[in-house]
Amino acid sequence: MKCSKRVEMFEQVKARNERFLLSVLWKLTGDKEIFAEAMQYALLGIWQHVEKLNGRKAQSYIYRIALSANSKAWRNRVGRDGEIARNQIRIEKDPSQKTSDSELVTIVRRAISQLPTKQAKAIVMRYFQQQPYQTIAENLSCTEAGARSHVSKALASLKSKLEALA
Repeated sequence: MKCSKRVEMFEQVKARNERFLLSVLWKLTGDKEIFAEAMQYALLGIWQHVEKLNGRKAQSYIYRIALSANSKAWRNRVGRDGEIARNQIRIEKDPSQKTSDSELVTIVRRAISQLPTKQAKAIVMRYFQQQPYQTIAENLSCTEAGARSHVSKALASLKSKLEALA
């Protein structure tokens, strides 16, 4: 079958059965990440078997493709033995750590907001937006050396403010 004909058939099958496929996969997975992965596998399955999906039994075939895609997505996540891979488990050593991290973010944001305007903008552009000094200088209407100075002064000021808290 020619590629252009296959693409056309795929788009038609996908358009006719998209809502059905979405609802089946969401009911099977119940998880946003696994749903996205299963959807990719399902679309690949539809692509591979597109010539069989034009008859009356197309929806039942798509249902079987969705079941297989769901199984494959869960196997990739959980593994064949039913054990979740260690690299997918994030274990917090101390439950209070999450709270202290969010508190630290709030403290740093507050300290940045207390900086002079150009220093605050420079530190945000440099470390949060990963902008080069040249771009910072253009945005602050100063020289590149001036941008470096604003960042340096902001870091020194933040360091002294945050050391006082520690």
